[in-house]
Amino acid sequence: MPTKRLKKPLVQKIMFLESNSSYYAYFRNMYLTLKEFCKEIICFNRRDLYFKYGKEEMNRMLLETIKKEKPDYIFTWLTWDEFCIETLLEIRKISPKTKTVVFFGDETAAFEHFSRYYALLFDYCFVSFKAFVKKYKQEGINTVFSTALTNTNAFHPLQIKKEFDVTFIGSLKDDASGRYKLIKYLKDNGIRLRVYGFGWEKCKELKDIYFGPLETEDMIKIINQSKINLCLSKDSFGKPEMKAKVFEVASCKSFVLCEYAPDYPEYFKENELVMFKNKEEMLNKVKYFLKNKEKREKIALASYKRTVRDYSLENELKHFFLKTYKNNSHRELPKINKKIFKITEKEIKLNILELKKNLKNYDYVGFQTQDCKELSYRNFFQLYSFEKTGKDISCCNYYVYTKQLGDYLLFLTKAALTLLDKDKFSSLLDINQLIVKKEYFLNNLKRFKAAFNGEKIDFVNAENTAIVSIPLIRIKDFKINDYEAIKKAFSLKFLYQLYSLAYQKIFFSLYPFALLLEIIKGKTFIFKNIYETVANKNFWVKLDKLK
Repeated sequence: MPTKRLKKPLVQKIMFLESNSSYYAYFRNMYLTLKEFCKEIICFNRRDLYFKYGKEEMNRMLLETIKKEKPDYIFTWLTWDEFCIETLLEIRKISPKTKTVVFFGDETAAFEHFSRYYALLFDYCFVSFKAFVKKYKQEGINTVFSTALTNTNAFHPLQIKKEFDVTFIGSLKDDASGRYKLIKYLKDNGIRLRVYGFGWEKCKELKDIYFGPLETEDMIKIINQSKINLCLSKDSFGKPEMKAKVFEVASCKSFVLCEYAPDYPEYFKENELVMFKNKEEMLNKVKYFLKNKEKREKIALASYKRTVRDYSLENELKHFFLKTYKNNSHRELPKINKKIFKITEKEIKLNILELKKNLKNYDYVGFQTQDCKELSYRNFFQLYSFEKTGKDISCCNYYVYTKQLGDYLLFLTKAALTLLDKDKFSSLLDINQLIVKKEYFLNNLKRFKAAFNGEKIDFVNAENTAIVSIPLIRIKDFKINDYEAIKKAFSLKFLYQLYSLAYQKIFFSLYPFALLLEIIKGKTFIFKNIYETVANKNFWVKLDKLK
């Protein structure tokens, strides 16, 4: 049975920095469950406001709202660079009793380069994997809780007929996830299946089995109507990770066939979840369980009992509030007593003896060219990355900016390292991103001199480099114009600004002309991306939901 509801709320006011749109099941489920614990819940849709008004204005509006409302808790997800570091730290100053809570949903892929750093800026964090609670605590972050993100009051069994053989609900990810290939393989082998979610309209050969995105209520109905619900576990980089879809299907007392990820056995016993490791095994198990209704229903019942008993979001949040609502202390950034020497055009010309003399009282070496601007807390986060990883190099993300356009591109170092070949990745790195151990710098002086003078940085790799997926510098330019590489390696911020101008009906702006000037200068990828985006029907569907 679904979790029994509380008789009275535990806290007065919660601020939820997300949409409560029924198209976003995770967010809506969290919103509906949080409502059970407070007298008042305020939605501040940071995603919509970011796209409508831009990052700086959204951050200003957020602080203004917090100052006015003084909520007991703030809950949010964190997925890209939407918050300024200064904003997150300012909250505790303008509303000292407000506790900040962040959800991280993909620690397997993001802990090393993203979550471990942003967790420092919040009082509490929720993670999707039990195993990572221990990892956070090993790093000194003790205020961490695990969640399966499943509202068992919303996702529940319906007494309706199982009329669909196989269903997949989820967006079309990058090729590395393998989603397209697995769906196409089932279709080509005669399996009757239905696909829902964003992005699949691009696959013309799947047109007859694609039925668009679903609102939450419709999703619950489709799950209940399906004999087999597929859960495909690989992320955009091809790495298997646990998905909340497993718990949502299980709480509907429906059968889920799940692509293997190493975390699932921590949550379900062998008789509670069926997994596959390759497309042939997937097909064989689909055929077997379509024929064996009794076994299918027995496993679905076992997974249902396990989920509503152990993984109810309401129980998880009840435990969280009871443990935290009397605590008004905030997390403080750890102190790091290390020193960085910044190499400029003057210092890079010195010989090794002169450099050793200058570096005598320093621990690390950074680089500062004339066209680079450092952002707040740059040194802190990169020094912290050395403490936690012990690697020789630390490399942050960067913005590309001009005076007229502002930050119009965001370089995603981890994505570039994973998705691009070594040569293209090296071409996009900038010397200003790097801070290195002093000994490593002196032992590789020729390489650093060459990189400082514009040659490719070909020595950064996953083994020797701690990546910090926070934009901590701004640079004015980069070296390639390969559109496909740029799409994989950058977040194209100029699109957000164009939409913001359109939404605010600002028809007289220099911004489009500044973009045109960059295109004329040779950045043709800007035109290609605008054209491709405008031609994509899915883009307009998403934008329509922001209105």
